[in-house]
Amino acid sequence: MRKALVTVIALVSVAVPAASTVHAAAVKPVVISITAVNGRPVGGIKRPSVKKGQLVRFVIRTNVGTELHLHGYDIEKVPRKGVPTVMQFVAKLPGRFELELHRPDAVLAQLTVRP
Repeated sequence: MRKALVTVIALVSVAVPAASTVHAAAVKPVVISITAVNGRPVGGIKRPSVKKGQLVRFVIRTNVGTELHLHGYDIEKVPRKGVPTVMQFVAKLPGRFELELHRPDAVLAQLTVRP
């Protein structure tokens, strides 16, 4: 009986992490693509809206600028000309948050996270 209990506990401890790994891999992010030319977002400022807890992925292409900054989440990235810059995070904070390009300074997006 004791050997069976140990076997069951061992199987559960192996199966639980595997199940959570499969679930995490299945989560698809909300992808928000932005292209900025000479410091201005093509098509205007993006205003995406997501639910709290969703995985968000900004993909930003810009030919100028020294920094990309998502306020509220304090995520900063240095853009490189010709290479997409990716910011990925879980939307944990409800509210409205600006994604800015610095030097030249420009708002690229206003992300709304709904509760």
